[in-house]
Amino acid sequence: MTLPDKMFLSCLGLVLVLSHPGVLHAQSSAEHCSAPQLEGGFLVPQLQFYLHESKLAYACNFGQKPAVEGWWATSVCLNGQWSHTPQCIDENACFAPDIPNGKYNESPEGLWYQEGSVIRIKCDEGYKHKGLGATATCTKGAWSALPVCERSEMSCNEPPNIPHAVVLHKYQDIYAGGSEVHYECEDGYSVEGANSRKSVICIAGSWTPAPSCTISKPGPEDDGDTSGGMTKPVDGSRGRGQGGGDTDARVGAPSGGATTGVSTGGSTASETGSVTTSDKTESTNSPLVIAVSNCGSYPKVPNGDVVRKRTMSLRYACNGFYKRVGPETVVCYSDGTWSQLPTCKEAFCQLNLDEYTNYNFQESGTLILKERETKRVQCIWPDFTGRISCTKGQIKISPCCHERDYYYNRCH
Repeated sequence: MTLPDKMFLSCLGLVLVLSHPGVLHAQSSAEHCSAPQLEGGFLVPQLQFYLHESKLAYACNFGQKPAVEGWWATSVCLNGQWSHTPQCIDENACFAPDIPNGKYNESPEGLWYQEGSVIRIKCDEGYKHKGLGATATCTKGAWSALPVCERSEMSCNEPPNIPHAVVLHKYQDIYAGGSEVHYECEDGYSVEGANSRKSVICIAGSWTPAPSCTISKPGPEDDGDTSGGMTKPVDGSRGRGQGGGDTDARVGAPSGGATTGVSTGGSTASETGSVTTSDKTESTNSPLVIAVSNCGSYPKVPNGDVVRKRTMSLRYACNGFYKRVGPETVVCYSDGTWSQLPTCKEAFCQLNLDEYTNYNFQESGTLILKERETKRVQCIWPDFTGRISCTKGQIKISPCCHERDYYYNRCH
């Protein structure tokens, strides 16, 4: 290159610097990176320091590999820090696996695990292990049969949408069995029934019946009195008996006595505007049983439903995981009242397996059992299971036993 050419290039460089001073300032304000110390490998290019956003590549000697995927790797200098620190590890080590919907113990090494390392996968809430395996072992640079977390049949989708209400929890697609979600009604609205829950529970893949938010009304219905177990009809409307009075349904009248407010003189309890349910056995002027269509909308039984409708009676049944307490059949009286309603009592046990790690169960998450139900739970050893049973609301757990010991009745 001739002297005039060199002078021209020098002048051109000076013009570029003067015309774009911000570029030079940006480079000078960002910190550079020192050359990383790499044992068992080499860097390209090999420099004492690297400017901001500079990239280097590295490879490892025989029997080793980069601590990230591939037989070579690259790292970038970002304001004084490398995007990852170049490192060579044993070629039989394993990289951290990707387990969708599952978690496992982190390695003290960071991004990789030494050969022979064993990880135990715990599935996220609402998921369970597919098959028997819950662990994986690093062998010659690969993981042995990584466990899979699949959705549990006990989990639920998003909770039901209730008009004029919001859920007081962060949104999620899947909820584990046993999850409880709380609602809050819009201002000016309240939950039906003084004793109604403001929540739903995920049980066996389904949500329990959702509450309803209705317009709050001033007067006796809002004075907080819960005596008699007052409840609304199924559709939230008021029932009307033959006596012409607007009525609500009253749940749980005392056995063997008339409920307070029931008229015995042929008129309905229109003073309080409530349809009552009661035992008519002691009434001196008991109303007649008439067609159920005369009592308006059917009474609502929490966690239960009408399963048979006849002209003169209704039959109720409780949802799964609940048992009926009280009469199965409900009738309508000529004074516009319903006979005593049944109630649905919880009949299941709920267990968080994560709190029983000393039993060496392979499964995790929430387990729900019906009354008098027994389930086998896979243990961390092949052919070993534990038994969990639910009796009168109490949980009994049997430790892990081999199948042959169950066969010979040697497990206690």
